[in-house]
Amino acid sequence: MAIRNDLNGLRMQMPGAPEVYLIDQGRKRHIPDPATYNNLFRSWNGIVQDPHLNNIDTGVAISHGAVLAQAQGDAAVYLIDNGVKRHIASPATMDRYHFDWDKIQHVAPILVRSIQNGPTIAWP
Repeated sequence: MAIRNDLNGLRMQMPGAPEVYLIDQGRKRHIPDPATYNNLFRSWNGIVQDPHLNNIDTGVAISHGAVLAQAQGDAAVYLIDNGVKRHIASPATMDRYHFDWDKIQHVAPILVRSIQNGPTIAWP
């Protein structure tokens, strides 16, 4: 098994398998259901089919209902997942991860501040 930081941001799938993974921090993270996928990503296009996906270390699955969030009046966008918020460092990172700008939930600043910080998501 291997940690593959060079693949960060890719959505991947074993050929013929229904499970879709996000490569994040060099590990494959299972996206648990279509609703969660649709909360985060622009489309189902561009998912990489890779028969060697199982050679990548497995990380913690994306939590059911994970969302993109932004505090009203603040430019920072976060992935809210598994009880933590992770700052998405740049528009280039949003693009690399195929995150959808139109799916960002605009919430009260107090809600964003109340969520524990996790590691920043950055590309490259």
